[in-house]
Amino acid sequence: MRYFFNFIITCFFLLCCSAYGVLRAQNFPVYNSYYVNPFLYNPAEALTEYAQVFALHRQQWMNIEGAPTVSALTFNTLLNESRAGLGGKFSSYQRGLLNTTDFQLAYAYGVPMGQKNWLFLGLSGGAITNSIDITQVSDPNDPAIANYLANNIQPAAGFGALYRSGSGLNVGVSLPQLFPSVYNSNASFSNTTVSPADNVFVTIYYKRKVESKIASRKQGGLKRKVRTQETVAPLEIYFNYKYSKFGNSQFEFLGKLNITQNFWLGGSYRLPYGWTGNLGINTQRFIFGYSYEPSNQPADGFSQGSHEVILGLKLGSLKKFKRAAPVLRSTLTKSPNEKHTARFQDTADDPDKINNDQEAAKKKYFVVIRLFNDFTQADNFKKKLIGDKFNAEIFYNPQDKKYYVHVLETLKASEAHEEIRNLKTYTKLKDARLLIVTSDK
Repeated sequence: MRYFFNFIITCFFLLCCSAYGVLRAQNFPVYNSYYVNPFLYNPAEALTEYAQVFALHRQQWMNIEGAPTVSALTFNTLLNESRAGLGGKFSSYQRGLLNTTDFQLAYAYGVPMGQKNWLFLGLSGGAITNSIDITQVSDPNDPAIANYLANNIQPAAGFGALYRSGSGLNVGVSLPQLFPSVYNSNASFSNTTVSPADNVFVTIYYKRKVESKIASRKQGGLKRKVRTQETVAPLEIYFNYKYSKFGNSQFEFLGKLNITQNFWLGGSYRLPYGWTGNLGINTQRFIFGYSYEPSNQPADGFSQGSHEVILGLKLGSLKKFKRAAPVLRSTLTKSPNEKHTARFQDTADDPDKINNDQEAAKKKYFVVIRLFNDFTQADNFKKKLIGDKFNAEIFYNPQDKKYYVHVLETLKASEAHEEIRNLKTYTKLKDARLLIVTSDK
């Protein structure tokens, strides 16, 4: 009976394929965990901040003989201090007597679109094998499979693009099968037909990072300043459209709620199938996700539901993108011999304390690199910065009687904060900080 069910599912699949003339089909599995590992669909997603390994298993329509089952193993990472990333994917997709095994390697590259936005492009290539378990067929000479080559290897390739905004908006398009699947080939690597639009995936999602910051925390009964960890905003939203020229296109909407930094709950609705529930655990190194589709899909009482489990592991240290260095406002743009106007003010704020209650029109913002008690030391340090092509000057604060060596003076707080971030990111001036000088005039 089990072989009979497998045979029926296989014959139905082959008949659907033959409706396209040459024996071809979509042959691309559904992944509920794409929001955890988007590299499953899009090779452009190989550019991740950590080296990541994911293992996934999906059992569709429990208690149905020959129901689809898919297992996948992926690896991807950004090459540190570069704009390139590498990835690999191995998967096995079985339905009835049919089994598809593919292996692909991926290369992705990021193009900066300003300081906070990126365009990622990815290309994958490898081989795919479609086979039938002939040993489980009572009549191998059946017309549906008589001419089928038991094992054949054909080329496989995919392409993807992703636009990532610093606001958290991501828009991706992928073509997972540049070569259509072939099931009746007489020789390996004979399929050279290119048909990239047979399957098209479009994904739009919102996933915003919350940067680390300095905050006051109680430790041992005392308030201390600590740096918080970088986290993801509590709500993530995903929209996924899977187009197939074979008539089984799908819309999907998914919401993910990060209850804490380590636990999430989510749910999705996929047309025309229905609801899916998701939950997961995310630690510093380990990721676990689970998805469940109720038993009423695709019809009431059809099966005992579908289950999907994904396990992930982050390896190594945090990787950084290589960005184009910005134009620093503090770089030397005038003659070193030009004298700076006096800046002796009546009051000066502490560099670590910013009073937002004072009027902006009465403030000047200084990007300070270092302060000294002795003028000679301050002057020597100033000359060193000028030698490094920075527009360095000295400000004397009569309140604390110290000499502040700074590289930028501006009336705009945003310019000063941006310059500090750029100096810390792209130069050796990691101690740059802000000094606000207020005039009583």
